[in-house]
Amino acid sequence: MYAHIREQLAERHVIANLQELLTQARGRVEKIFYCPFHPFDPGFPELKKGGPACEGLRGIEMDMKADWGTGAWLRGTPGPETIKELTPQPGDVVVEGKKTLDAFHSTALDYYLRANEIEYVVFTGFHTDWCVESSARSAYDKGYRVIVIGDCTATDTQEEQDFCEKWIFPKIGKLMGYREFLEALE
Repeated sequence: MYAHIREQLAERHVIANLQELLTQARGRVEKIFYCPFHPFDPGFPELKKGGPACEGLRGIEMDMKADWGTGAWLRGTPGPETIKELTPQPGDVVVEGKKTLDAFHSTALDYYLRANEIEYVVFTGFHTDWCVESSARSAYDKGYRVIVIGDCTATDTQEEQDFCEKWIFPKIGKLMGYREFLEALE
């Protein structure tokens, strides 16, 4: 999926911002969790044939292959991999099993957060209006205090990004820039 939003990532300096945030936050926050999309097998046998998730993913998969020659969701393709610039470090927690937009839905993320008595959940990542928003809403519904680091998120267009930042995130939590967040840790 990285290739799909490469322009927005570059224009907004998201990868560099994330690298700086992660470097500075390690040792200053309780834990850093990665919730990567868990790859599917070819043909999406994990999903109901003809169902909306299967058909939606299949359509995106065909578009990705046509545009970039890679799969977005399939095991063994670079699409679902964490890019090397953001590789988890020792001490980071990689939450396995994410098959939906919401990082809580098909994973043990909620269990890990509660087991570590974490109250504030800080969101970064891609796509702002899909995975980040869905996961942030879910965290809010579960009683967590939500922070979204706007300059460490990206989506297809700046217009979609602006909509989330103006209308969605302020209603479910706090929107911050990464520098503002790091300053708040002091």
